[in-house]
Amino acid sequence: KLLSSNEAFAVCYADLDNFKAYNDRYGYIMGSELIRHTGELIYEETSKFGGDNSFVGHVGGDDFVMVLPAETYEKVCKAVTSRFDREIAKFYSPEDNQRGSIEGKDRYGVHRIFPIMTISIAVLECQQGEYDSAVNIARTAAQIKDHVKVIPGSNYFVNRRKSDR
Repeated sequence: KLLSSNEAFAVCYADLDNFKAYNDRYGYIMGSELIRHTGELIYEETSKFGGDNSFVGHVGGDDFVMVLPAETYEKVCKAVTSRFDREIAKFYSPEDNQRGSIEGKDRYGVHRIFPIMTISIAVLECQQGEYDSAVNIARTAAQIKDHVKVIPGSNYFVNRRKSDR
């Protein structure tokens, strides 16, 4: 609907950084609880700052999507990252919080130290005619997400480049 409208909107793709290491250390139940909590947090902050025409979806795993009016995404992203950083400590042991990290194996089986989890949000500003499908939006958002995840800490990055279509 938004693709064919004159409304400017933003698609925000949120992903938890170092979730696999957390899930490996604390287990599936705690990992599921953290995903549920993150979804509620995103929903509540989107409802508070995003307006009536906002949408929140759980893509799967530790990935979420928000579709927001263009003028609200900055407030929503700031609120989500700030609240996530305030609340993540309750999902870690006092020892891990004090150390600021956990130890575990990465996706390749290499032993590493992983910082306390953060959240990264890739933001696409969308105008009428800029993207011809939700697939192109999703593809671009995934590319931006890969970029934003290498920046330390919870943050969001806005793609201001125009679509190549």
